[in-house]
Amino acid sequence: MNRKTTTLFFLVLLILPLLCFSQSTKKTVPKVSFDFIDADVRNVIRILAEVSGKNIIISEAVKGKVTMKLEDVYWDEALEMVTTASGLKKIDTDKIIRIVTQKEFDDDTKKKGEERETFRKERLEKQRMGEEFVTETVYLNYANPADMEKVLKGGDSAGAAGSQKKGFLSEFGTITQVPWNNALIVKDTRDNIDTIMKIVKEQDIKPPQIQIDCKIVQATSTFSKELGIAWGTSYAGRIGNTGWGTTGGQHVTSFSQTTTGTTVTWVPNVGEVGIKNGSLIPYNINLPSTLAQGSGGVLGLYIGDATDAFQLDMQISALEQDGKGRILSNPKVITSNNKKAIIQQGKSIPYQTVSTSGTQTQFAEAVLGLEVTPSVTNDGFIKLEILAKKDQADFINQSQGVPTIDKKQATTLMYVRDGETAVIGGIYERQENDSENGLPGLRNIPLLGWLFKKNATSDSKTELLIFITPRIIKDLYKNEG
Repeated sequence: MNRKTTTLFFLVLLILPLLCFSQSTKKTVPKVSFDFIDADVRNVIRILAEVSGKNIIISEAVKGKVTMKLEDVYWDEALEMVTTASGLKKIDTDKIIRIVTQKEFDDDTKKKGEERETFRKERLEKQRMGEEFVTETVYLNYANPADMEKVLKGGDSAGAAGSQKKGFLSEFGTITQVPWNNALIVKDTRDNIDTIMKIVKEQDIKPPQIQIDCKIVQATSTFSKELGIAWGTSYAGRIGNTGWGTTGGQHVTSFSQTTTGTTVTWVPNVGEVGIKNGSLIPYNINLPSTLAQGSGGVLGLYIGDATDAFQLDMQISALEQDGKGRILSNPKVITSNNKKAIIQQGKSIPYQTVSTSGTQTQFAEAVLGLEVTPSVTNDGFIKLEILAKKDQADFINQSQGVPTIDKKQATTLMYVRDGETAVIGGIYERQENDSENGLPGLRNIPLLGWLFKKNATSDSKTELLIFITPRIIKDLYKNEG
């Protein structure tokens, strides 16, 4: 065999299988053509049986005539049309086709249904008597017996034997919880026991453990400024035999009534005085800033003559305060999948209530708390139902000696990827106050008006932010020893 022949031979070997597999699959059912007028339906069916090569059994009750004209149709389509037109039913198995009347078909269906029902009742009776039941103890590792029983019963946590309508138990199957061993005792058929064991194995898996890290940041910024003036004049002179002078406001500190008359003692307001001849006298204009010890500043000026007939005493006071603060709260909690976790820290403030039962002491909660229910999804996210709150006692604002509760909280439902941080809430609050106190009319004089008034300005800002970070703890069950 030369080289050319050898090459041709191998090409044929390669191409021939490709040609064979490339042929399209064609329907192998033979086609027929019929033209019958008032033909006996039994004979038509027999002819179709010859063409099909299948075994066909025709019931004795099958009778009638059929007229048909078919051209180049498949034999099974022709048989379907003949039986339908004649009101017959076809029961097809692998190699045998039965042709029966509609009544026979209905009777046969009813009979089979009755046989199945009889078999079911006999089996249920055997199950009720316990003849087909086996008992198996199913131990659980992570699932709660009560929860697993509810799943196996299809939602019913309890029920008498024979009352099950859904779930994986038979009608007379039973489940008994064993809490101290974390197990279930199942009594049912062997098939159902095997199914239950498979379901328990699939569902009794260690739940993911999630650490919830919450940061509550409260930032405050305050600014206040006050500018005021206190000044007084004193002038002593006489008009005729009458002496006169100027003084500031005074108030009464004591008042008494006697038989000889009324005794009134006048003194100046403490801390609101100047000096004359070594004695305290009240300021004529007294509008200083609110100074505490160690804050703000005062600048004083005193002018007087040699005989103290005229005196001028002036004090300018100013106060400016600027403060910033940040409070960081960081509650953390670890919980299982789909289990609520609660962590709280704070105080219980007692208060009393009066009723027909008497005086009772109750408590108002001022706590920093986090409530969260996590659920791990199949795509790597964590569903979080969150309640984060920060309640503080406000001892400045009290009611009958009991401080009010300053509440800040956020409730939400969100999806966060494992390890990511999300902001679940923010509250921004700003309070600005401007006030001016002074003598009517005089405080409105251009340029000189500041001598007769006091200005106060305050600006307070508060911002609250809540951050949440869930993390799946993958090695919580790892045995390091």
